[in-house]
Amino acid sequence: MLLLHSFEYDDAIAAFREAQQVDPGFALAYWGEAMCYNQPLWYNENVDKARQALGRLAADAAARQAKAPTAREKGYLDAVERMFGNVRGAGAGSSSRGGGPGLSDAKASRNRAYAERMAELSRQFPTDDEAAAFYALALLGARAETDRDTSVMQKAGAIALAVLKRNPQHPGAAHYALHAFDDGEHAAMGLEAARTYARIAPASSHARHMPSHVFLPLGMWDDAAASDESSFAVSVDRVKRLGLSMAQADFHSLGWLQYEYLQQGRFAKAREAMRTVENALAAGDSVRHQTPMHHVESEIGRGYGPMSLKGELASMRARLVLEGGRWDEMKGRSSFDNVDELFALGIASVKLGDEARAEAVFDQLQQARVAAPDPDNKRLASIMSGELAGLIQLARGQKTEAMQTLTGAARAESQLPRPIARPYPVKPAVEVYAEALLLSGNAGEAVRQFQASLARTPRRAASLIGLARAAQTAGQREVAVKAAREFIEMWHAADADRAELKDARVIAR
Repeated sequence: MLLLHSFEYDDAIAAFREAQQVDPGFALAYWGEAMCYNQPLWYNENVDKARQALGRLAADAAARQAKAPTAREKGYLDAVERMFGNVRGAGAGSSSRGGGPGLSDAKASRNRAYAERMAELSRQFPTDDEAAAFYALALLGARAETDRDTSVMQKAGAIALAVLKRNPQHPGAAHYALHAFDDGEHAAMGLEAARTYARIAPASSHARHMPSHVFLPLGMWDDAAASDESSFAVSVDRVKRLGLSMAQADFHSLGWLQYEYLQQGRFAKAREAMRTVENALAAGDSVRHQTPMHHVESEIGRGYGPMSLKGELASMRARLVLEGGRWDEMKGRSSFDNVDELFALGIASVKLGDEARAEAVFDQLQQARVAAPDPDNKRLASIMSGELAGLIQLARGQKTEAMQTLTGAARAESQLPRPIARPYPVKPAVEVYAEALLLSGNAGEAVRQFQASLARTPRRAASLIGLARAAQTAGQREVAVKAAREFIEMWHAADADRAELKDARVIAR
C-alpha cells in the first residue's frame, strides 16, 4: 500500500503479486494490483491488465464479491470494478492513455463512478483513512487533464489534510495533499504535507520528489534541491539494485534539480546534471522505446527513450545558457532539439550581435507557434516570439517598438496561471521586460516589473539580483539592500566567481 500511495507502480505490482502467491484467496491483493493499472494523475491506464488481475481472483464480479470476507473489502472491490467497467475475466493486454481533450466519455464516466463509490465508502467507514485518501485521489483523477478547477482540488486537499491530521504518518494523505495544492497559488497550503511526505516514504523516488512541487513554487531552493537530489539518488539505487537500464532513472527529478541548482548559483552542479543525461544518451541503453507501450504501468520519469532524453537535455542546456548568460555556448550550434533550445539560441544570437541568426530563429518560433499541438503550447511559443522580437527591436535601437512588444509578451504571460514548477517560457517574459527597461535607462519601471516577476516566481535569482540592481540605479536604497542581502543568503553555496554575487555584495554594503 505504501508503494501504491507513492505511485511506485512497478514495485507495487510485484508486491501485490507476491501477496497473491502467499494467499491466493486474499481479495485485496488482486484489488491492489488492479489499482496499479490506473494512474489517475497521469491520465494513464491499462484496462486489460487490470481485468486480468481481477480475473485471477475469480471469473466475474459476483464470484469476486463472494471471496471478500468483509463489507469494507466488498466495497473496495466494487469500486475498482466500476473503475474498469464490466469485467468478465482475463483479456488481451492493451494500454490506453486518456486525459484533457482526449478523455473519452466512457473513461470520464468510469472515473466519476469510481469517485462516487469511494465517497460512499468514506461515509460508510468514517474512520477508514484508506477510503478517505483514495476518495481524495479519485476527485483529483476525475478532472480532465486541462481542468484546474480549484474547488475540486481544495476539496480533495481538505480530505487529505484531515486524514493527515488523524494519522500524521499516512503516505497517501501527504501525497495527495501535495497534488491538490500543486499550483503556484496554493503551494503554501501543502508545506506541512511536503515536509512530512519524504520522511514517511523514504524508499520512493516519487515521494522524495513530490515535496519540491511545493518548495520550488515558493522559492525554497535549498529544500527543493535536497528533495530532488535524494529523489534522483533513490531512482539510481533502484536501477542498480534491480539491474535495470539507466533509462529507468528518474530524469524528471533531475531536470528539476538542474533548475534548482541554477537558482542557487551552482552552475557547475547544473552542468554536472546535464552530463548525467548526456552519459545516459551516449550509453544508448534506453528501453522504453523498444515497444510502443513497454511497461505502461511504469512511473512517469522512468523509461526515458532517446527522444525524450534529448528533449530534456535541450531544455537543461537552454536554462543553463539563459540563467547564466553563457551566450558563447550557443555560438556554434546550428540545430536545436526543442523550442526551449530554439528560444535560447535566439536570445544568445541577439546578445552576440548576430541579427540575421536571431531573425531566422524568430521565423522558426513563429512556425513552432503555428505547428504547436495544443493551445497552451501555442501561447507559450507566441510569448517567446514576442520576447525575442522585442529584444531584436531593442538591439536595432527601436526602443519604443521594443517596449510595446515586450509589454505585450509580459501581459500575455500574466494571463497564464502561476507556474506549478519550472517557469515556462524558460525565461519569463516579465523578467525580460524588466531587464530591457533597466538597460534602456528606466530603472524605476524596471523595479516595478522585477517585483511583478518575483510575485509570479518567488525568489527567482535573475529577478532578485535584477531588482537589487534596478533599485540601486533608481535610488531606492532600502529596496536595493534588502534584495541584495536576500540574494546573498540565497546564493550561500553559489560558485564563487559569479558576477551576480559581486554586484550583490557591493549593493548590500
